[in-house]
Amino acid sequence: MLLNYLYENFYEEASLLKQSQVSQEELRLLISQRIAPQPSYVITANLKTISFVSQDTLSETCRFYPKTYPEWLNILKTKNLDTEDIAKNYFRQAYQKARQNFFESEQGKDLLEEYPALSDYLTANHFNETWNHFLGGVFGVCTRENLPRGIFEKQLLVRFIDYMKQHHSPANISPLSKSRLETAVAYLNMVEADFAPHEVPITSRQRCINDVRKKYRI
Repeated sequence: MLLNYLYENFYEEASLLKQSQVSQEELRLLISQRIAPQPSYVITANLKTISFVSQDTLSETCRFYPKTYPEWLNILKTKNLDTEDIAKNYFRQAYQKARQNFFESEQGKDLLEEYPALSDYLTANHFNETWNHFLGGVFGVCTRENLPRGIFEKQLLVRFIDYMKQHHSPANISPLSKSRLETAVAYLNMVEADFAPHEVPITSRQRCINDVRKKYRI
């Protein structure tokens, strides 16, 4: 059920405000200044309520934010990220640090050996698009962390897995390449969100995790 998923994996706005110790007005201002993301889900519903006391129809709008949203708000506060340019620069540095750490790791080196052009898409235009998606609440939907490291890892692993599917059929993939694919799928499973039940069939979770596990028997 959608609401069960949302309340389990996100903060509804009232809970976010309490958790972060900010007011609704402060949150709205941060979003309008383009230094904090919009909610990842907005649910608008007409609710019919029945109780011993009364029956009524109410209109409700609920906004849901990632569980790591308070961490970003704390970063904004402690590092004085009070304009979009400053916040974007911090995000860029953290994103680039995640990139450096990944490609210096054994797994990163292994994936590059398989796909040497893996990082070619990491251009200035790509980063600008990533920042805009972050502000739009997109990565709150599709990553568990919704912070620069998790966003970078999700993007990179999806690209790697799509490449492997295009260049290695299940019947002809070598044991080494299959092992690398299996490792990437397991890693993506950790950083990518589960997605709401109605969304899964049209997401990269279906394409890059569920379908790959089935087709490549991993």
